[in-house]
Amino acid sequence: MNKLTDDTLLYRAITKKTWIDPDTKKIDAQAFILRFLRKKERFEQGLSCDLIPENCYQYLNKCFGIIQLSVGDVRALGLDVDNDHHTHVNIINLPNPDSQKKESKYIANELAKKAKLYQDWLDKPYKK
Repeated sequence: MNKLTDDTLLYRAITKKTWIDPDTKKIDAQAFILRFLRKKERFEQGLSCDLIPENCYQYLNKCFGIIQLSVGDVRALGLDVDNDHHTHVNIINLPNPDSQKKESKYIANELAKKAKLYQDWLDKPYKK
């Protein structure tokens, strides 16, 4: 796919209400921790994002908002972004939350600091 420039914006769906502080609207680091996939018995390989805000939640049943950050912010932490399908991308090379707990928390906290709340649906979540 296309090589993404550092100023390219990424949009990540907020799938858990706890990923946003309702008062400060700050993004919680948990939004950037790889989830364990029980059926596959392994962690996710990346964090799903999209280059178009409306596309980041199109397959979800519920969404509490949208997070925005840049490819440059991701790369500054030694991570990368894989443009795997049309406008869909994954943040890759994240530390394993189980075997690399300290690194995983650090990276998640740094990404959360860089992230901005693009769309807030906390009080009235998007539902399919």
